[in-house]
Amino acid sequence: MIKIGSIMTKEVITTSPGSSLIEAAKLMASKSVSSLVITDNGKPVAVLSENDIISGTISKKTKVSDVMAKGMVVISPSTKFSEIENSMSEKKIRRFPVVENEKLVGLVTETDMIEATRDFTRFHQIVQEAILAIFGLATAFFLFYFSPLGASIFR
Repeated sequence: MIKIGSIMTKEVITTSPGSSLIEAAKLMASKSVSSLVITDNGKPVAVLSENDIISGTISKKTKVSDVMAKGMVVISPSTKFSEIENSMSEKKIRRFPVVENEKLVGLVTETDMIEATRDFTRFHQIVQEAILAIFGLATAFFLFYFSPLGASIFR
């Protein structure tokens, strides 16, 4: 079973609740990310997404804490893939901060989940093709072995 620790993004871009919304938007643009994890003394307290910034009132005085979504769900690196897959579809959660010993160690996004699914599907397809090739070769060998030509060569 796939554990979240193997697919999470380990270099999480963070900012503090007291940062200005404009600074946060610039940080997101410079790092090419669609969200930031808001931390207070290394502990995640919220996730700020592009949608939060767009829906908020942007001014020089607006702080991240004014617009950040406060209802986040944190998970551990040992959480199973299937456990958060259900939360993503049922609860419409797109980002999960990964916490270990109350410290932020990663982030799992919808994109990470899609890539992991794609990689698993690709691996599964390769295994299926290998099995089909082996059975095909075995079938060809036995057909040849028991054919009149094979019987004359092997006996």
